[in-house]
Amino acid sequence: MALNMDPNNPPFIEGSVTSLKVVQTEIPGGGSNLVIDPSRPFSVSLDWEMHGFYAPLWVAGLAPSDWDVDIYAESMGPGQEVLADHEKEPRLAFTKTPAGFEWTHTSQVKAGTLDEGVYKLVATVFLNSNLGFPGFDVSGYIEGPVIRVENPL
Repeated sequence: MALNMDPNNPPFIEGSVTSLKVVQTEIPGGGSNLVIDPSRPFSVSLDWEMHGFYAPLWVAGLAPSDWDVDIYAESMGPGQEVLADHEKEPRLAFTKTPAGFEWTHTSQVKAGTLDEGVYKLVATVFLNSNLGFPGFDVSGYIEGPVIRVENPL
């Protein structure tokens, strides 16, 4: 399991952001697009999980918070650094598994968000807590693929 989520205190509570996939055009076999037409929207699908003895307490106890899901695009070389999308994922929209809880979210990045160039994508998930010290926030990230944004004409 990747160490990309906090808190991470096995076996009590741990989690990970497990996948990030970019799709602008359906690819046979469900692959990810690495070349994006800037004049068309594209989607970024993200999966994450939490498990351990305390995971149900975190998931149930952090009401009324929902997950903040952010997609960042950072230019490789000179160019844009962009918050490409910010959306909410309901905290209780999980799939219960024998190991714990899993979430899936698909963000829609609007056409024209990115200029032509090469970008590294990073996605973050954040569940805010108002419970105070010692802090019960949950935060995770995944570094995505490097994509090329290129006008096809």
